[in-house]
Amino acid sequence: MLKVVRIVVLLAVLVPLVFSAPGAAQDDFFEERQQQIEDKKREIEEKRQEQLALQRESLFAIRELDVTNAQIEEVDQHLNQVNSWIAAAETRLRALELSRTAAEKRVADAQERAGDLESEIAEIRFQLQDQVVAIYLDLVYEPNFLLEDGDPNRNARRQFYVEELGADAQVLIDRLRRAFDDQQASVQQAEQAQSEIGQAQTEINDALTELADLLEAQQRLQEEWNRKRELLQARIALEAQEQADIEGEISGLQQNIEEIEDEIERERERIRQEEERRKREAELARLAELERQRQEDLARLAEQERAGQFDDIQIPAPPEFFRPVEGEVVSGYGNRVHPIFGYVRFHAGVDFANHMGDPIFAAASGTVIQVKSREGYGNTIIVDHGGGWTTLYAHLSQYNVSLNQQVEIGQTIGFVGSTGWSTGPHLHFEVRYRGSPRDPAKYVDL
Repeated sequence: MLKVVRIVVLLAVLVPLVFSAPGAAQDDFFEERQQQIEDKKREIEEKRQEQLALQRESLFAIRELDVTNAQIEEVDQHLNQVNSWIAAAETRLRALELSRTAAEKRVADAQERAGDLESEIAEIRFQLQDQVVAIYLDLVYEPNFLLEDGDPNRNARRQFYVEELGADAQVLIDRLRRAFDDQQASVQQAEQAQSEIGQAQTEINDALTELADLLEAQQRLQEEWNRKRELLQARIALEAQEQADIEGEISGLQQNIEEIEDEIERERERIRQEEERRKREAELARLAELERQRQEDLARLAEQERAGQFDDIQIPAPPEFFRPVEGEVVSGYGNRVHPIFGYVRFHAGVDFANHMGDPIFAAASGTVIQVKSREGYGNTIIVDHGGGWTTLYAHLSQYNVSLNQQVEIGQTIGFVGSTGWSTGPHLHFEVRYRGSPRDPAKYVDL
């Protein structure tokens, strides 16, 4: 008993020492990883701010591009209006050119008529000159012919002759005046048509000059705005690429955070498993010591029986059993509806849900007394722990011990399977005293 106390005290002293040193290192590990996560989050926030700034710049560039496009459209509309004006002016020019052609023809006709009239005028002048000369000669050589008391018929003839000469001259003069008037009217019409043509040509030239200026201005503006648009588009594309790069960096940082979190989770799981392993080892050590004491008690009781000292014999206590697997209990001890046969049947143990191939541990130290396949149990192992106590492990996929082999508590003796009457991989575990099943919950921490 004193030895047991010393072992317990030793474990109480060693366990804190074992866990304290790694604990400090673990705290440093988690603190360092948490700091890395915070740093990555700050970097992500900075990248987000850069993204927002780039988005604002991109929106400004897009607005500038819209303004530029609107200005180009406005110039195009103005040019379209000017082109309409030019088309109208060209239509008017063609009409004026037709008028000018007609006027030029009139001028030519008038000039031709004027030429004809010049001949006629010359002839009329010649006739007038002859008449004037005849009248003059008559007046010179017969100055008093109207006063003479001679032949009255002769005087009447002379009077008629003078009157006829005056009428013919007036007719010729009227013809001459009309010819001059027609010629002057034709010239004026030609000059007016020519003036209209010149005015129309001036308007067209002005419109063409304005068009040329506008086209030149449009070309300059188009070139300038194309250059500006190319710069804006390149800027927008560059900012989009920068945003994509930042998004990639953010994704990388988030992935780094996830990797760090995964590393933290793995470390926590490793620590948990390590703590479980240490607890298991400590528990196994404790149970092994108790089992050793129990075996000593059993040996002492056996010696007392051989010596005939029956008065001091005590009933041996059961061993403290170790949990045979890490799975969850899915079916307890006692009556239940059988999952295969469908009727109420006594269940002599407990079932642990496990994965195929999970290890099965010896619940206590002892001797393997059975390794074989049984009809309902499938592949089965039975371990004798002394004092009439045994444990049974059923439905195994594989054995890891042989008959009569000595096993220690916590030793892997087989692997979870689904042999025998089984609906899936699990361990059927029984605790028996002198062959009679007992409720495992009374002896094992389930």
